[in-house]
Amino acid sequence: MRVLSLITALGALQGALLLLFIGFRERHPKTTPLALLLLVFSARLATIPTWNATTLIDKPWIYPLTAPLPFLFGFLLWWYAEEISRDESARPRRLPLHFIPWFAETAAVTYTVLKSNPEEYRLLINSIFAGDPPLWLPVRNALKVTVNLVYIILTARIAFGKKASRYSPERRIRLRSIVIIPTLVLLFFAYVAVVPGATENLSDGSPEPFLFLAGAMALLIYTISFLQLAAPDIPGHRVDKPTQAKDALCPPEECLRLMRRLDEHFDSGAFRDPDLTLKDLASRLNVNANRLSYAVNRTAGISFRCLLNRRRLADFLKQAEEAKKRRCSFLDMAFNAGFPSKSTFNRVFREEYGMTPSAYLAEQNPKKDSPTEIQEDSRPV
Repeated sequence: MRVLSLITALGALQGALLLLFIGFRERHPKTTPLALLLLVFSARLATIPTWNATTLIDKPWIYPLTAPLPFLFGFLLWWYAEEISRDESARPRRLPLHFIPWFAETAAVTYTVLKSNPEEYRLLINSIFAGDPPLWLPVRNALKVTVNLVYIILTARIAFGKKASRYSPERRIRLRSIVIIPTLVLLFFAYVAVVPGATENLSDGSPEPFLFLAGAMALLIYTISFLQLAAPDIPGHRVDKPTQAKDALCPPEECLRLMRRLDEHFDSGAFRDPDLTLKDLASRLNVNANRLSYAVNRTAGISFRCLLNRRRLADFLKQAEEAKKRRCSFLDMAFNAGFPSKSTFNRVFREEYGMTPSAYLAEQNPKKDSPTEIQEDSRPV
């Protein structure tokens, strides 16, 4: 039991520290599901040692507070995967509907606790830890497993599906990590939640199933912590944060106005200038370069250089679409889009789509002949 308490305490502490890191340093709408996930996982992990008859009888409020939390695990993982896989916001449609299972279970457990007198509640808890719970308990626990399994399958489709090859290596590692490790968590949770003997063994001083569950949950938190620090280029992470001082430099309305002017310049073809810099464009717009940079970060959630490269990539893909019926060099199209060199183009394309231009176009048009990958070119760049 001491080992179980140690694992849960260390995992919950790491989750709390990472939650603070996100809250104070990486405040961004795209990190919302990650923050909620860490909050829920840390809370459930920290309270695993309280899952014993004595504590639950003495503190009945723990039961309705912690028992429904597993209904949130799969949903928050899936939402987080959606945010990682997209550059734009991926807030689920009809967001409140995804919380219904958790709300329903919380209401049901709370009702059970409140309607029972102390003796009835004591008998209920003792029956659970004696391995003879009422039928509704394993049924509802099986429902938790089913709901989580559905969300993990949806997450796996994002991480291992056809579109996964377009992600950068960092995104793929993060996405697949939050599928593989939570699957282990779900397996251990399914056993301790559905098999009454697991809880009975815990009351007899054999915490092995719960030990494995706590270890898997702690492993997930530590993995997310490592990836959060090791792969800061994931969309939504380490973007300049709005502060009062910066808002004074560029209020939200001014940021939107600057972005509209920037888009107009890009629409006119300004991005095709291979020597274009933030300072040059700020001069054309007659605005301070720091203000323009902040406007892009605040409005688009990415850096100016990233925005510029994406406009160039979009122009390249448009040219490639128009060039289906005629042979056209990738290098010519890349230069026309504003990339200063072959190596820059290939690097930016691979970082954005996770594959070479020729592989990407072949995937988009499997029945079409794709131009040859960019070869060495003797033209000066």
